[in-house]
Amino acid sequence: MFQGDQGRNKDGYLGQTIQVDRELTRLKNQSIPLGWMTESLPTGHDDSLMFMHRSAVSASAPSILITAGIHGDEPATTISLCQLILEDALPKNITYAVFPCLNPRGMRISRRETPEGVDLNRDFLEAETKEVRTELKKLREFESFEVAILLHEDWEANGFYLYELTQPNKPPRFGRSVLDAVSKVCPIEKNALVEGHEADRGLIHPPYHQEQRQDWPEAFYMMHNKTDHSLTLEAPSDFDMQVRMKALMRAVLTTAELVSGKEISIVRTDP
Repeated sequence: MFQGDQGRNKDGYLGQTIQVDRELTRLKNQSIPLGWMTESLPTGHDDSLMFMHRSAVSASAPSILITAGIHGDEPATTISLCQLILEDALPKNITYAVFPCLNPRGMRISRRETPEGVDLNRDFLEAETKEVRTELKKLREFESFEVAILLHEDWEANGFYLYELTQPNKPPRFGRSVLDAVSKVCPIEKNALVEGHEADRGLIHPPYHQEQRQDWPEAFYMMHNKTDHSLTLEAPSDFDMQVRMKALMRAVLTTAELVSGKEISIVRTDP
């Protein structure tokens, strides 16, 4: 049912890459008629981060933050977000703030870190990198988000999984519905332990306390400053690009539909 080359990745991602600058240019040009506004945010590296924004008609509409490409060896995150926007499938009754590629310099060389060797997703407490500082400066313009959706890939995973962070003593809200939707286009990770965390059929709901680590990932910053609900999506990068894209697109769209209030009709996965 699903095409993949399991075992292709050895000690890192060795799969298909993308021409990120071409894809971002296409996204910018073709998203304008769809109501998106685009900004180029200088980072100081003789480079910039692309930021996109689309407002709902109602000022009281919920807002969602979506980011991708924070790791340069996770190309399906950026290309799937580009495709989802250009298909104009996202609900119109939501305001969106989008960073389609937070690490373009790393993605150009298919490297997880920046060319300097820094993992951007460990820099959200100190904010020492120019890319992270640029992102956070822009986000100061927004008070809060209903949910932050952070797109990732895992080259070691056997299936799709996600981290759902909520405030202490709050149960998961969207994770199971998202995984049920994704299961129609991509296998779900079956391991009960993923990256050292307990997983329930692909759903990781770890206790969140911002003091528990010093190398804050993006999700920690968002939970501490911008939202009380975060989904970190992890597609298995051993699978073909199209499978990963479909999985990430389905996950983002399902989350947005849940926020918009649309009823999601999904055949449940086995308990």
